[in-house]
Amino acid sequence: MPRRNREYKKGAPHRDARLFVIVAEGEREDAYFQWFHEKNQRIKVHIVAREQNRSAPTFFLERATQYLEQIDLKAVKGDSLWFVVDVDRWERSAIDDLQRACEQEPGWHLAVSNPCFEVWILYHQMKEIKDTGQACQDLKQQVHLQFKGGFSVETVCPQIATAVDHAKARDSGPDAYFPDRMQTKVYLLGAKILSLLGKNWQEIR
Repeated sequence: MPRRNREYKKGAPHRDARLFVIVAEGEREDAYFQWFHEKNQRIKVHIVAREQNRSAPTFFLERATQYLEQIDLKAVKGDSLWFVVDVDRWERSAIDDLQRACEQEPGWHLAVSNPCFEVWILYHQMKEIKDTGQACQDLKQQVHLQFKGGFSVETVCPQIATAVDHAKARDSGPDAYFPDRMQTKVYLLGAKILSLLGKNWQEIR
């Protein structure tokens, strides 16, 4: 069930930073987005912890609702919650339900990768990912080979602007929430993060 509107918590500290709450399936996603936490004073990233063996979309709403009871998420001020979802293990109907919940809640968004988050990672260096029927395990291996020394946030995350450009250019259905294979909507979240980091964020931090 989507969360109910909560009253403003009197005495909550004022802040200017935009808050991104991330509800994701895996540790790689957590590490990627956490890297951007407080890169400047305009951005904060909170990762919602997972319960063991409870990472399916059917549990995402429960996790989000419980977490948002503890913080003051202000969508009107630009705060947002993002569900970062793969499609390789879950029924399409469950992901559709999650999208409908996001449509009902201000500041809630869904960022889907097809078939998995590694597609987004690969776009940090690749303009196009050929669909040869790869399973997610194959894509994980491709990430390992694509990046010298394998995946690391220090290597990958600074290239987020390139990933946004590449993934956006390959999006064959920009008005749809569900991407085609070897495509990802995570660039929408990436673009929001970049809009706050500014042009020279790596030099300023």
